[in-house]
Amino acid sequence: MSERSISHLDKAIVNKICAGQVVVTLASAIKELLENSIDAEATKIDIRLKDYGCESIEVVDNGLGIEEAQFERITKKHCTSKLRSFEDLASVTTFGFRGEALFSLCQLAELIIHTCSADATYGTRLQFDANGCIAAKRPLARSRGTTVIVNRLFHNLPVRRKNLSEPAQMIKEFSKAVNVLTAYCLVAVNKQITCTRVGKSGEKVLVVSNGASTSLQDNIAAVFGQSQLNCLIPLLQVTTVQSDVLAEFGIKDPILDENIKLHGYISKPPGVEANVSIRPPGSRVSPKTDNAGHGRSSADRQFVFVNGRPCDMPKINRMVTDLWRRCSRETISLSSSGLRMPVQSTSSRYPVFVLCFQVPTDIVDVNLTPDKRTLLLQNQNQVLALTKAVLLQTLFRSNGVDLLSLTNKSFETDVSAIEIVNLPIDLLSPEVPKKRPFVFEPSVQASKKVPTENCLLQNNYSLVIPSTEEPRLVPIPSLAFEKSGYAENIDKFDYRDADGVGSAENPLELRPSVPLEFSFTKLKQSLSSVSIDLSTVCSTSSTSAFSLGNFRAEDSNAAEGELTTYFSKSSFHELEVVGQFNLGFIIGLHNQDLFIIDQHASDEKYRFEQLCADHRFVCQPLVVPRALDLSVGQEQLLLSNLDVFAKSGFAFHVDESAPCGRQVQLTATPMVGNKVFGRADVEEMLFVLAESCSRNCRPTRLRDILASRACRSAVMIGTALDHGKMRRIIRKMGTMEHPWNCPHGRPTMRHLFHLGRLGIGN
Repeated sequence: MSERSISHLDKAIVNKICAGQVVVTLASAIKELLENSIDAEATKIDIRLKDYGCESIEVVDNGLGIEEAQFERITKKHCTSKLRSFEDLASVTTFGFRGEALFSLCQLAELIIHTCSADATYGTRLQFDANGCIAAKRPLARSRGTTVIVNRLFHNLPVRRKNLSEPAQMIKEFSKAVNVLTAYCLVAVNKQITCTRVGKSGEKVLVVSNGASTSLQDNIAAVFGQSQLNCLIPLLQVTTVQSDVLAEFGIKDPILDENIKLHGYISKPPGVEANVSIRPPGSRVSPKTDNAGHGRSSADRQFVFVNGRPCDMPKINRMVTDLWRRCSRETISLSSSGLRMPVQSTSSRYPVFVLCFQVPTDIVDVNLTPDKRTLLLQNQNQVLALTKAVLLQTLFRSNGVDLLSLTNKSFETDVSAIEIVNLPIDLLSPEVPKKRPFVFEPSVQASKKVPTENCLLQNNYSLVIPSTEEPRLVPIPSLAFEKSGYAENIDKFDYRDADGVGSAENPLELRPSVPLEFSFTKLKQSLSSVSIDLSTVCSTSSTSAFSLGNFRAEDSNAAEGELTTYFSKSSFHELEVVGQFNLGFIIGLHNQDLFIIDQHASDEKYRFEQLCADHRFVCQPLVVPRALDLSVGQEQLLLSNLDVFAKSGFAFHVDESAPCGRQVQLTATPMVGNKVFGRADVEEMLFVLAESCSRNCRPTRLRDILASRACRSAVMIGTALDHGKMRRIIRKMGTMEHPWNCPHGRPTMRHLFHLGRLGIGN
C-alpha cells in the first residue's frame, strides 16, 4: 500500500487528538470542571490548585452527586444528560451539553472522582484509565456532592506539559485561570465559589472568592473590593431607543425585542477636574488629583455575559470603551462652569464593566468553539442598539449631559481667560500621536482666515464633538500668518524634551540646510539611456537572497513585514557597507540587493534596547504606602517579577498575612524630573508582563524617557561617518531584539533596489 494512501486512524490516536482540542490550557480544564459543578446545582464550590494547578486540580461541590447507574457513562465520549435530540440544542440552558470534558481529561491526565448522590448511603471513589473506563472502585464516607481530582495535566503531551511546568509560563497560565474563575465568581449569584492555591509546603492561599453573595453587586464587592464597587454605577434601563441609534444599526422597527434585556455596572465617567478653568489671566491653578472613576490602564476588568455564560464579544467591548471615553470629552465641552479636563487623558484608559445580557436561547448559538466563548446572535444589531442606548442613558445622564445636545455641539469661550495646566494633547486630538511641544514667546498673531474649529487661536477656542462618530483627522488649510511683525515677534524658542529636560537655556542647535540640485528631466534622460537585458536579469536574479517581487510594499507596516520575512537578523553580518548618503543614511549591499539604513534611527534603537535592559531608575520612597487594587493573578505576577519592577524604580511591601489581592503595597516610585508615577504604571507593567513575559518591560512613560535619552545620545543626521563606524552600526543591528524600527516608530532600514534589474553582476 502506498505511503500516501488514505486509511483509518487508530481510535486511540483520534481520541487523543480530539481531547487536545477540548482541553487546551489549565484555564480550560478548570472551566470545564467548574461548569459541571454549576450544572449539578451546587451552591458551594471549592477549587484547590496544587503548585498553581501543575501538580493537581481538585474541585469539590455540594451538588446532586452522581447516581451509581451512571458511573460507567460519565467519562464516555458524547454521553450527556442535557440533550436527547438536536432540536434540544436550541433550548439548552446548561453550560455543558456535548459530553466531552471528562473524557478529554481522562486522555490528558489522571482522573479520580469521589461522589455521593442524595439516595446513596455512602460515597464512592472512582479511578479511570485513559479510555474513560473504571480502573478502580471503592466506597468512602462523604456528604452529598462530587469531588473531581485531575493529576498531572498534559503528562502525555510533552510540549504542553513543559509549557505548563516552566516557572514563568506557569504563573502566566495561572493568571489566565484566575481570570476565568473571576468571571464565574461575578456572574454566579447564590453560588459560593472559592479558589485556593496549595503551596509545595502545604500552605493554603486564598486566590479568589465571591463569598455568600446574593446579587451581582455583592459579587463585585467580594471579588474586587468595596472601593472598586464605589467607582461603578448601575446601568439604567431604557424604554425607547433613539432614532439615530436605530438608523446606525439598520433597524427599522423602533420597538426592540422585549425579551432582550441588559443589566450590569460600568465605571463612573471620568470626573471633571480643574486643569483648565475660566479665570483671570495670570492667576494660578492647582490641579486636583482625584482619579476615582478614571478606569484602568488595561482592559482586564471587562466582562460580558450572555444568559449567565462568560463570552467574548469584541464589538461590544470596543463600543462600550469608545462611548465611555467620549463621555469625558462631551462633559468637557458642555460643562457650564467652564472648560475643565481630567488630570489624566482618558483616551488611553479602559472602563471597568460587567454587562449581563438575557436573550432567548433560540436566537443564540454557543456551539461554535470548544470553550463556548464565541457566540453567534441572530439579532446582533438589536443587542448592539440596546447596549448603546443604555450606555448613552447611563453615562451622559450621570454627568448631567443632555442627550439632545450630543450632535455637533460646540463650546466657545475667550481664550485669553483660559489658563492651561498640563493639557494632554491627545485629549483634543485622540488619533494624533503626541509631539514634543514648541513654545514661542510672545504668541504669534494668526490670520483671521484660519478656520476656528479644532484650533487654539488668539481670540477664541472651539471644540467640536461629534456624537456617535469615531474621531477622525480633518484636513486643515495651510496656516497663513500675517507678514507684519512675524519674525520680530519670536523672541525666544523653548524646546521641552519628553522627560522634562531642556529649556531656553539649552536651545537646539540649528544646522544650516544644504540645497540639493535635483531635476526630474535629467533623471528621465538618464533612465532612458539605460538598457535592460531581461535575460541577464533572469540569470543574475537567482544569485540574490531575495526574490525580485519580495520588496514592493509602499506601506510602512507592509515594508517592515517584508523585511522581517526575507531579511533575518543574521544577514546584518553579511551586509557590505557601500557608503554614506546625504550625511544621514548608510547604503548597504547584500548579494545584489541595495538597502538604505537610517544611521540615527538604527543607533538610537540599539542604545534604547541597552537602556531598557540595563538602566535602573532612582526610586523615591513614599511617606505613606499606597494599597494596590490588584486581582490575585496580577498580585502573583507582581511577586514573581519584583526584580523587573525594581529596575523601573518601584518598590513594594508584602504582607503575607493579608488576604490575596490585598497583600502588596506600593512603597516607592521612580523619581524622574517632575513626573509622578503610581498605581496606573504598575498595572500597565502587569498587563504587558502577562502578555509577553518580557524581562525588559517598562511603563510607557518611563519608556518614553529612555527613548528620549537614546535619541539625544545617538549618532545624529548630518554627522559624517567613516567606514568603521558605519560597519559597527550595521553589526549592532544584528544583535537587537527588534531592529526594524526606532523607539518612536521610524523605520531603520528599507530595501532600495535589486541590481539584477540592470544586469549588474556581483
